Amino acid sequence: MKNINVILIIFFSLLIACKEEKAKVKTTTTKTELHYICKNKCENSGSNMAGICATCNTPYVHNAAYHKDEFLKSGPLNVPSNALTPNQTTSAPNKTTPSPSQNAAGVFHYTCKNGCVGGAASASNCKVCGEALEHNTLYHNN
Repeated sequence: MKNINVILIIFFSLLIACKEEKAKVKTTTTKTELHYICKNKCENSGSNMAGICATCNTPYVHNAAYHKDEFLKSGPLNVPSNALTPNQTTSAPNKTTPSPSQNAAGVFHYTCKNGCVGGAASASNCKVCGEALEHNTLYHNN
């Protein structure tokens, strides 16, 4: 009986001593920049789309740091020339119908940066406070 106990103790000692450690996986966390952030720097605020801060109810502002890694990654910008080719003429361009002030979801194309009610179809001044209206990217999402 003593021999069995000794054998079991040796067996379990070897089992514990030979336990294989799993390789530790190094995890790195990277902070991703949000495209739009709260100008008051509210905690957990910001979005990848323009909107309003849920904490302080101010409109998000564009975050230039969002583009720092992507800007010019693929080389210099390819800006098309506006020089006329031999086949082009200098005639007036075709007139297109202007975009409506609101899309199907009721979002204005240009809105007041102060959050005033309403908006417009083109860049103009706010009818409430007189400030210049800003382009609203949410208009193009629908």
